[in-house]
Amino acid sequence: MEYRAISADGHINEAPTLFTDRLPAKFKDRGPRVIETPNTKGHAWIMEGQSRPSVMGFSSMYFRSAKRYDRASLVEGFKQIKDRGVRYEDVFPGSYDPEARVAEILEDKIDAEVIFNGVGTVWNGIKLCPDRELSLACFRAYNEWIADFQAYAPDRFICNGTLPTTGIDDALAELERCVDMGLRTVQLESYPSGSFTAPAADDDRFWAAAVELDMPINVHTQFFFPYGDLGSKITAEGVPESRARAKKLGVDVDAGSFPVILSRMIASGVFERFPGLKFVGTEVHTGWIPYYLERFDESVMRNRRDWDLPLLPSEYFHRNVTVVYVVDESGAANRYDIGVGNIMWGPDFPHSSSSWPVDYELGREILERAGATPGEIERIMWRNAADLYKLQYEAPATVRSAA
Repeated sequence: MEYRAISADGHINEAPTLFTDRLPAKFKDRGPRVIETPNTKGHAWIMEGQSRPSVMGFSSMYFRSAKRYDRASLVEGFKQIKDRGVRYEDVFPGSYDPEARVAEILEDKIDAEVIFNGVGTVWNGIKLCPDRELSLACFRAYNEWIADFQAYAPDRFICNGTLPTTGIDDALAELERCVDMGLRTVQLESYPSGSFTAPAADDDRFWAAAVELDMPINVHTQFFFPYGDLGSKITAEGVPESRARAKKLGVDVDAGSFPVILSRMIASGVFERFPGLKFVGTEVHTGWIPYYLERFDESVMRNRRDWDLPLLPSEYFHRNVTVVYVVDESGAANRYDIGVGNIMWGPDFPHSSSSWPVDYELGREILERAGATPGEIERIMWRNAADLYKLQYEAPATVRSAA
């Protein structure tokens, strides 16, 4: 297949009957289900042990951008966003129907797409569930559904399995099952041990398996703490409230951010012990990386007594890590410091960051404005993703960049 663009970041909204259809009989009445919120007349997910429903809204996008990209049309699109009161009839049908999804990405001039779960919504209850067996069954049911979604168009869909947060043994078993089902990548919702804050020694069993299975490991944006009592409206006013609640509970929200995850993965020697590990930060953007690596390297070179690894942090990054941006002018301008081979592009469709159906034009325009060569554009817009996820293609005839 010939590629023009591969999105390294797309999402579904879990089908409303996914868990009632696929959970074992003993869990069907206890697992996630869709309800109607009486005040807003929208849909929400709820399951056993969850006191606060997870409403459809901010991450369940349902608007179309203007055919011509400009800042004014993007602002108008954001005005349509609601953080509640959204129904499944409102969202893009390709969120949960693979046939419709093919039509939607092709309209966006995208040939293939790496697809992640819906973020939030149903996952809040699953991760908070006090019954480990029920929680694990939900992860397994979802992975079976997303594997079937991928099977509809395996040349266009690279779907992530979602790994459980119920412990290292469960994460390992589900990693192997995802490979057996034909999934080509998995996403972590926590460290393999189930911790949201720090890697554990036992995680090495998981990293070793990922290398042996040649499976790229994704972190999408960050490790999201289960909302529970941290939940608040997704508004500027809600952020301090959520952080105050987290502080009272002794939760370090920043520990789950990708820069902190990356620091701890590098400094704890994960990439030294597993040089073949492929680690992806999706929707983490790229403009911050040159300064981050400069400061990390500088701190190491000044304090060699505290650093017993043979490589600098930047060397581990360039060997092991790939990052995905949506719109990132700074990253495009500094692509050589990041590494052209370390960057992938993805518009985050159908979330609010997407400018569907003009995502391809916008993505290419940003790189052209930064002076990227045809070879660099090709690599960032699709070839890095094709190589990482083993999509077959004929070598294009564009001029190669030494960068």
